[in-house]
Amino acid sequence: KTEFSHIEEVIKRVALANFAVAFTLVHNDKTIFQLPAADTDQLREEGVAKVCGKAFMQHALAIENTATGLRLSGWISQPTFSRSQSDMQYFYVNHRMVRDKLVNHAVRRAYHDVLYSGRFPAFVLYLEMRPDEVDVNAHPAKVEVRFREGRLVYDFIAKTLKQAIAEVRPTADTMPAYSANLNK
Repeated sequence: KTEFSHIEEVIKRVALANFAVAFTLVHNDKTIFQLPAADTDQLREEGVAKVCGKAFMQHALAIENTATGLRLSGWISQPTFSRSQSDMQYFYVNHRMVRDKLVNHAVRRAYHDVLYSGRFPAFVLYLEMRPDEVDVNAHPAKVEVRFREGRLVYDFIAKTLKQAIAEVRPTADTMPAYSANLNK
C-alpha cells in the first residue's frame, strides 16, 4: 500500500507537468484515475480537479503573470481552502517538478496575513524562465534548483500571489457562519 501511494504521487506529479499526454493509473485491475490529454484550459482544469480534487478547483484562483523574463501561471487556493499539511503543493520550473525552499517561503509570505499558523495553501504553479537562469543540478534527485537571481524570483512569486489573494472579495459562501446580536 505504501509503495502504491508513492507511485500514485509520482504519476500525479508527472501528469500535472504534461497536460498534452494522457495518463491512466491501474492498480489490481482497478482504474484509479484516468486523465485524457488536455489541450484547452477547461480540460487542463478538469485534469487538475482529478488530481487535486474538485474542492480545490472550486476554491482556486487562476494565476497568470509575466514580468522580467519570468512567467508564473497555474492555480492557488483561496485562503478559505487551506490544509493541515503541505501535501497539495505542486511547483514546476520549466515543466520540472521541484521542491524549493525559496519558492515555499515566497508562497508562505504571500499567504502570511490570511492563513492561520499551522495551515498550508494548496497550489499547482508553473514558473517559466530562461534555462540558463536556473541550475537544475543543485540536488542529486533533481528536485531542488538554484536560481541565478533568487531574490528576483522570490519577489515575483510573492508579489504575484499576494496580489491575486488581495483581489479576492468575501462572498456568502466563503465567509464563516456565525451569529451575533449587533444591537447589544
